[in-house]
Amino acid sequence: MRSLYDWLRSYKIVPFRPVRVSLDIVNARRERLRELIRVDGFLPVAEICRRLEISEATARRDLAVIAGEGHITRTRGGALADYNASFDSLAARSHRARRPKERIALAALAQFPAKGTIFLDAGTTILAVARALSRKRDACTGLTFVTNNLSVATVLGTNEDIDLHVLGGTFLRRQAALLGGDAVRALSNWHFDVALLGGEGMDADGITNSHPEIAAFQKTVCERTPKTFFCLDATKLGRTTPHRVARWGEFAGLITDATAKQVAAAGIKIPSRQLLHAD
Repeated sequence: MRSLYDWLRSYKIVPFRPVRVSLDIVNARRERLRELIRVDGFLPVAEICRRLEISEATARRDLAVIAGEGHITRTRGGALADYNASFDSLAARSHRARRPKERIALAALAQFPAKGTIFLDAGTTILAVARALSRKRDACTGLTFVTNNLSVATVLGTNEDIDLHVLGGTFLRRQAALLGGDAVRALSNWHFDVALLGGEGMDADGITNSHPEIAAFQKTVCERTPKTFFCLDATKLGRTTPHRVARWGEFAGLITDATAKQVAAAGIKIPSRQLLHAD
């Protein structure tokens, strides 16, 4: 007895027969996906499809398998790296876009008042600010620095003349930062004149981060600071991660190496006075 497929072929009707992909190819693709998420921290499904040239259904199947292995966390519309297992360490990330971060750091120093209290956030760009400060010790005179970033504290702590305070909290080792409820409560003791914050993405709506505790902490800092500046290099343009920290117009300015043209091309509308380009 002929099969349905053979019968259809006899009438020159050739139905679609699914192409089976070898397990080696599937495993290699999933390993590539793990690496992409680990490097980026967060990837939406549409971006996964574009980079791997796969369908949305295939992307979701792969994400389900990887999430089951504990390497990522599924989010609405994408996937997030496990910060304490997959997310690149501060040391690994500090070498990316190093020169732009150094330029951003110098531009950030120009925003410091003559006297006051400065908050320095976690992240590699803010660490670049601390390193720039360590080379320009006269810029620290009359200022009090507060941070939850242990790497920043280590750099600034070499200067005995710096008035430095470190907030307590739960240690997030991949960020080398202290976060959580205790860190947020510790902020209630402070009001800052200027805050320098980092971020993982800047899209048409504002600044985002992947980790909910980072976003919650940064929102509280913004509430206690009249002049908050986000310091993000151009690689963050057009990226959206799961947790919205602030929208354009809600903070003093964006310090970036991205040009006004690049910012506009990413759909970001920000007043020119709030876009501070790092030359």
